[in-house]
Amino acid sequence: MKFDIILQCRTKSKRLPNKIFYKIGGYTILEILISNLKKIKIVNKIILAVSFNDDLKKFKKVARKNNVDLFVNKEGISENNVLARFYNCSKKYKSENIVRITPDCPFINVHMVEKMMIFYKKNKLNFLTNNKPRTVPHGFDCEIFSAEILSNIYRNAKKSDHLEHVTKWIYKKNLNLVKNYTVYNKNYSKLRITLDYLKDYNFFVKNFFLLKKISILKNPQNLLNNLL
Repeated sequence: MKFDIILQCRTKSKRLPNKIFYKIGGYTILEILISNLKKIKIVNKIILAVSFNDDLKKFKKVARKNNVDLFVNKEGISENNVLARFYNCSKKYKSENIVRITPDCPFINVHMVEKMMIFYKKNKLNFLTNNKPRTVPHGFDCEIFSAEILSNIYRNAKKSDHLEHVTKWIYKKNLNLVKNYTVYNKNYSKLRITLDYLKDYNFFVKNFFLLKKISILKNPQNLLNNLL
């Protein structure tokens, strides 16, 4: 069973434009995430999925420098249709299972992601999430789903909200297919370790070394407790 991580990338965030290219310690937010995800040995590919009308020069540079794949969606497909971008990307790379993580979450715990992948494989699942209900911090969100499930969503999702948020349709229409993975024995849902606003970036800079440790520890709960 193979797993491809697809990162839906864009520079045109309305709340904080170009946020994944903000730098901490000489590295962009996107590069910090890629570096962390590369520690997961059972990943087949890490793919940056971008719209044809985004800043392709920047993304090509990151892909080359960090030795990851770059997928550019077909011209004419709206950058807001992230579902089509995921589907077309998965078709090109013949992905069997997709791990969905957003690039504004650079400090997601990689051991948690790997455990989810192992759990998904062991239990022969088609869709696994860790936030229904949410107990993980904002910034630890991870979804794993089969190419078959993605194809089903692509065929059936029509509303603009469902096209922009790749898996929203499945939660609305086929929640019975979704398995939730309980990560920790404590609720960390009040924590924000994601980048949406300038205050989030300032938080990242201030707590950079702590967040780096949180991203790679097998059990980061003691450090997460420090942030509550």
